[in-house]
Amino acid sequence: MFSFDKMVKAIAAKDFIGDFDGIPILKYESVLYGEVKKPGLGPLHTEFDNKGNAYTSMFVSSEVVKWNIKDLKVVDRAPTYYSVGHLTVAGGDTKTPNGKYLVAYNKITKDRFLPTGPELSQSAQLYDISGDKMQLILDFPTIGEPHYAQIIPADIVKGRSLKFFKMEENKNPYFTNGEGATKVVRTGNKVDIYMTAIRSHLTPDNIEGIKIGDEVYFHVTNLEQDWDVPHGFAIKGASNAELLIMPGETQTLKWNPDKVGMYPMYCTDFCSALHQEMTGYIRVSPAGSNVPLLFSTGKNYPVSDTAKKK
Repeated sequence: MFSFDKMVKAIAAKDFIGDFDGIPILKYESVLYGEVKKPGLGPLHTEFDNKGNAYTSMFVSSEVVKWNIKDLKVVDRAPTYYSVGHLTVAGGDTKTPNGKYLVAYNKITKDRFLPTGPELSQSAQLYDISGDKMQLILDFPTIGEPHYAQIIPADIVKGRSLKFFKMEENKNPYFTNGEGATKVVRTGNKVDIYMTAIRSHLTPDNIEGIKIGDEVYFHVTNLEQDWDVPHGFAIKGASNAELLIMPGETQTLKWNPDKVGMYPMYCTDFCSALHQEMTGYIRVSPAGSNVPLLFSTGKNYPVSDTAKKK
């Protein structure tokens, strides 16, 4: 451990052993508070509780070592399975750590869990650190070894969640307020498609009259009332990825079709049991063709020809 007070004094006294690329290097002995004796093999990551203790992961000896930050003595050890990397203590990086729980994120499982995929799962372990001795209370597999995760008490989050987007506050110029307001508008070679997404369909779900050379804009509004139901939107073969639309939000995807054919469009974010039915089709015709601009809005709204409505 190093002493911050000693660091300040060493800097003021210019107690350096040299420099690295112009940055002064403090003498080790001048800033050292003390060394923990025989803590373990391969110390990697240290967290702290609210009782003056530190917890260090030992990668080589596969254990978590608890030691006192004042007298630097080891007070407890707990094995991990295996090769622990990072640790997390609830609030461990704050002035007021929670000091109740610690999670060890292990890098290797050595076949402790069933090989259910192309990569063996990693393991994590939850310890109760509220008492003098660490107690293992949960042992579970994870996919990938997390690095430097954080834990906060649930009451910090509970009751403080905010709805990011509200339908009545959507000021997007392409906002579509309900399925009955959906439309497809052509202006020269620019086509604006005012769409909605709600479990589990897109509106409009069938569009014709798009031509090679058109510049197509999909303005998609998520009509969901539940704040945690986002929808995705993509077109098969489109090179500019996809949209993620939060409830009450409107997002726009630009598409330049370059081949004649039928193109599926679909939701890319799992939203319900009927997620796979949340699809539609766009027919792209040759440039210069006389195919009218048509779109279907489902059972409640018939196929419409916006050219005739003008």
